Amino acid sequence: MALGKTTTAALTGVRADIVTIEANIGPGLPGIHIVGLGDTAISEARDRIRTAVANSHLEWPKTKVVLSLSPASLPKSGSHFDLAMAMAILTAREGRPEVTSRLNSTLLLGEVGLDGGIHAVPGILPALLAAREHGYRCVVVPPGNAAEAAILPGTDILSAGTLRTAFEWAAGRGELPRVTSVGEITETPPQPDMADIAGQPEAKFAAEVAATGGHHMMLLGPPGSGKSMIAGRLPGLLPPLTESECIETTSVHSVAGHAFHGPVCRAPFIAPHHSVSRAALLGGGAGNPRPGAVSLAHHGVLFLDEASEIPAPVLDSLRTPLEDGVVQLVRSRREVRFPARFQLLLAANPCRCAAEEVHRCRCTPRQRATYLNNLSGPLRDRLDITVRTHSRGAVISTTGSEGSVTIAERVAAGRERARERWSRYGLGHLHNAVVDPHLLRRYFPADDAAMALLGAHLGDAEVSQRGVDRALKLAWTICDLEDADQPDLDHMARALELQGHAGLVGAV
Repeated sequence: MALGKTTTAALTGVRADIVTIEANIGPGLPGIHIVGLGDTAISEARDRIRTAVANSHLEWPKTKVVLSLSPASLPKSGSHFDLAMAMAILTAREGRPEVTSRLNSTLLLGEVGLDGGIHAVPGILPALLAAREHGYRCVVVPPGNAAEAAILPGTDILSAGTLRTAFEWAAGRGELPRVTSVGEITETPPQPDMADIAGQPEAKFAAEVAATGGHHMMLLGPPGSGKSMIAGRLPGLLPPLTESECIETTSVHSVAGHAFHGPVCRAPFIAPHHSVSRAALLGGGAGNPRPGAVSLAHHGVLFLDEASEIPAPVLDSLRTPLEDGVVQLVRSRREVRFPARFQLLLAANPCRCAAEEVHRCRCTPRQRATYLNNLSGPLRDRLDITVRTHSRGAVISTTGSEGSVTIAERVAAGRERARERWSRYGLGHLHNAVVDPHLLRRYFPADDAAMALLGAHLGDAEVSQRGVDRALKLAWTICDLEDADQPDLDHMARALELQGHAGLVGAV
């Protein structure tokens, strides 16, 4: 009887748990039995790894093999278990202390092909983070994942191209190449520029304010007036992601199975079609759930065009991620969590017939009254900015239009002022949009004239109590952009204008 042991990781959302694989070779009818709550991919691995061992000219046990995946109560899914299972069987007969010691401190990841090659798998970064957290000194990955694995510092990464080379390394009869750099990475395509947009000064200023304060925004305007162009250029106004944000965002895209073309160091821009389902928006799927659009937009922008065509239940599902910054998917015996701290942009026509001017509108009074009724009150309350784009009176030339680089410099300066202010009060790195409104009202009000204007709007029922908080946050963002010490009457007036109280009701 012989026993082999290896280690790999099981993915749960964007988190990984360490899994120990034990292979017992003992008396009994020839065959391989896998226990430990594995999915179909793991069950089918018995045929893949047996054929791969034969084609790699390695010895397969001619007796009963039992593979145990521990902890047994943890659901496991994915083909990345293949390498660890094959190595546990192959090294079971070695029984040498140096083999056991080498494998005990190593995490193995990779899908084994029938020819013995080791193929790339999704979710490498979460597995590496788990390895580092649990003190594993070395991780063996497929060559196709080497560049992705190399972006995480502090881990010894080895690349194994075939099952045979991995076995020879484990047995001490060969070496695996060490991954020391990310290698050649596809260049990031250039960001679209705000200078390409003709006119629309109000909407462009609104985008600048939204980028500076992290505010959610709604764009209303006729087709062709520049809504999608402005939305697509918002990520170019945001600063580059920090190292931790880069790793978080890249991890989400890795779990989603996206091809690796380099770490995600710029704010992602995710724009699903308006027919998007709730599962595609939030994430889900059988087996190990995949992240949805809100998680792929983590630390970036989620743009929903044609918002009037999206069903109300789908839009309402955004409320919890917007509030908590996380998606929680409840599955049998477990809960899967995906990060989802994103900036929401919605766009819609002014009415069903998309007429910009009232006298040209062909909608019935009922159609106009019910337009955008799919946006519930709680969701509207989370939209700090509502701005209109216009085709009437628009200019043709883009000469003299301000570019994204210039605007981004002001955005970065405004964000830095906000960061310094909130850090002085121990609040960490916060955007103005997420600061506690009670803190704002008590310790960071606008000046007396601005608060009086806000009180007059509240007294006339033109804004709600939540609207007061949103206006104060917007005023602070405009104040930061202009490097002022405290929001004044002008800042507050512009903040109330950006809110566009009647913008979402009925339309034109």
